Amino acid sequence: MTVNSSSNSTSVASLAKLPVPDLHDTVARFTEAARPLFSADEFETCLAKLNDFVATQGPTLQARLHQRSAEHANWLEDWWNEYAYFLNRSSVCFNVNYFFGFRDTPQPMAQARLAAALIDSAVRFRSQLESDSLELDNIRGKPMCMHQYQYMFATCRHPGEQRDWTEVYPRRESTHIAVAHKGRYFVLRVPAASTNRHADIAQIERQLQIIIDTTAQLERAKSIGVLTAALRDDWYAARECLLQVSSDNAASLRALESSAFLVSLESVTPVTHKEFSLACHCSDGTDRYFDKNFQILVFANGRYGFNGEHSLTDATTDMRLCNVLVHDVETVAAEALVATAGDLAEGAPATFEELHFDYNDELLGHIQRAVEYFDATVAAHELSTLVFDSFGKEQIKKMKVSPDAFVQMAMQLAYYRQFRHVPATYESASTKAFARGRTETSRSVSAHSAAWCKAMVDHPETTGLHAKAELLRQSIVNQSQFTAQCAKGSGIDRHLLGLEFALQEGEERHALFDDQVFTGSRHWKLSTSQISDPILAAYGWGEVVDDGFGIAYRIENNALHFNVVSQRMGSARLCQYLADALMDMRFLLTNAHKQPHEIMAEVDAVANVLTSIKLLSSSSSQPTTPTETPAPQPEGRFRAPFAEAPVAHAMVDGLDRLPSNEVICALEARLSRFVKESLSWALPSTS
Repeated sequence: MTVNSSSNSTSVASLAKLPVPDLHDTVARFTEAARPLFSADEFETCLAKLNDFVATQGPTLQARLHQRSAEHANWLEDWWNEYAYFLNRSSVCFNVNYFFGFRDTPQPMAQARLAAALIDSAVRFRSQLESDSLELDNIRGKPMCMHQYQYMFATCRHPGEQRDWTEVYPRRESTHIAVAHKGRYFVLRVPAASTNRHADIAQIERQLQIIIDTTAQLERAKSIGVLTAALRDDWYAARECLLQVSSDNAASLRALESSAFLVSLESVTPVTHKEFSLACHCSDGTDRYFDKNFQILVFANGRYGFNGEHSLTDATTDMRLCNVLVHDVETVAAEALVATAGDLAEGAPATFEELHFDYNDELLGHIQRAVEYFDATVAAHELSTLVFDSFGKEQIKKMKVSPDAFVQMAMQLAYYRQFRHVPATYESASTKAFARGRTETSRSVSAHSAAWCKAMVDHPETTGLHAKAELLRQSIVNQSQFTAQCAKGSGIDRHLLGLEFALQEGEERHALFDDQVFTGSRHWKLSTSQISDPILAAYGWGEVVDDGFGIAYRIENNALHFNVVSQRMGSARLCQYLADALMDMRFLLTNAHKQPHEIMAEVDAVANVLTSIKLLSSSSSQPTTPTETPAPQPEGRFRAPFAEAPVAHAMVDGLDRLPSNEVICALEARLSRFVKESLSWALPSTS
């Protein structure tokens, strides 16, 4: 890569190497993490293999890891890229790429102007990167590795016969931008950024508007982009066919793949959270090229987003670029300036040309199969979103627990309520504090979390409220500690993967590596990750196993957001269980010190207040006339408040003074079920 930036190499050279964890420590921690996922018999069989591995082959493989660490900047990097990405034959669209949807601009922007501002911003960011003028990444003052930035622009993944690979194009060949619209591709040539940003944007906008106004829709049966969403073996065969049809195809494909990045001018107009997420995730596949390093998505109604190819960059790296894009676009939107003749006359104009492709029957057959696969895969998936606004990070911190670990435990409880078993759970933890570091697996499941889920669901009557709360708090502590160890380079999953990769050709493979507990504990039924940035309105990806969920979440001060994707496993239902779990956990942590009769008294008080509010509202909407006589009301605490309106008003005024605002919050969200069940999980017969 010819990025003219010393910051990438400097940051790598100045950072510590990713350590090789201690073998015995990894085995011990794997034992703790995997035990809750399986039966005692299954686990004991695996444990015997673990002990034998440590006594026989393990030390030899461990020594090879130390030798590899001495010879490489990062002992894991190449192996991880192969295992997680290049050997993966799944669709990158549905199973690898991640997407962002950005918040709305402060003022509405036309599609062409919005896209032009985004292109101008990205081009300027690339110039900063190549001129070594970007500040080094850091977290709370601690420097982070910037090695991934060299793959941010002008790269493209290619399908191979058995493994994929990524091509990095030289600067001289990658100054242009690829534009997709109505199934067609264009090359947009943008002059170097000038000091007159408004003029630069106006030049780009004019060319994009011409594309929007004059482009005829290409039939989907000739879409090249949808091929990139196919399974990698199918895309490899289709790409080989595409290249062989004509030399023009090879030239057009080269121009498309060598572009600095791709901008998709989408014709759809997503409005709801679900529509926006689906549009950023995959849309209909025609105005995309999922192998490109990143795609900027601009929709016809002025919304916009981002789709990133994951093989050599992580979402946290792309977020820095995305923050610049959003900041620059919002600045342009706030100015609300209109391009003038002077703007259009100043500087060198932008130009574009359409890329043309030839077809034969074989290629058309590949496209037809890709379209059928795409539509069937979309139909087989369920994407659901949850905007939980009852509380967020501020309130969770008041409970004296980690917000991230709190949310992780909510996912554990939600899944357990839906499926009645403990899921192997992956949370992405960053290792960018090390040279060429990427990610590690933070395992959310522990003996405490499994016991807590069972106490909440299977036999709530046998465990008191205080005991449940203590299990939850310890589960949260365990998760936080595991994540912290991962960030220090002491995770277990990348180490176990490295030991497996350290096997030499022809060498005996230890039985541990094929054990059902060993492999099953990495079958991530919950694949989760958090990015909590205020610029985001959507964020997500697909599941990583067929019977699992991909859950992206954002933690805001006063809200929690979830994007849940699965192959019709019940994404919408899991979202409802998530909302319930969050409410129950807040109730649990804030009321664990109370006795059952105290909680029941508060439930009765709140139910009385809410009933009075409903009756008061009903009586206010239908006032009696002087000649009307109120009908007799039944005796009891829930009689209508015609004669006792002042009492009802006093109850409403006293709402905030009730001992447990958490009960109020829970009742407002789940009144019928919450009262009907009488908080059965919270009021066991024994404590």
